[in-house]
Amino acid sequence: MARGRLRMRASPPGLFGYAVDLMAVPRHFVAGWLVGILVPAAGLAGIVAGIYMFTRRIPLITQIEEEETGERRLILKLVEPDEARDLAQRGKEAAKAFGDEIRSEFEGEEL
Repeated sequence: MARGRLRMRASPPGLFGYAVDLMAVPRHFVAGWLVGILVPAAGLAGIVAGIYMFTRRIPLITQIEEEETGERRLILKLVEPDEARDLAQRGKEAAKAFGDEIRSEFEGEEL
């Protein structure tokens, strides 16, 4: 019976096979990273588009401060598109000011 069977010989992989296996790691890492960023972003965009389609308002996260306790909280608020643009612009300006403040603190420190 052993005579009738073909014997498979194990041969070491060629240089091309080794290179393909070696490049599989970074290729899979980049693919996973992109999917990990794009899929949640697409899901969030779909949710926002669905809410806008039904209400004609844009969901926006805003910060409020309670007068009694002085606590600050984040809430989800439905706003008109024009108001959303204004709030987004104010948010960008606040983020830029915060980034400038952090940058100036790091530049001012002596190591």
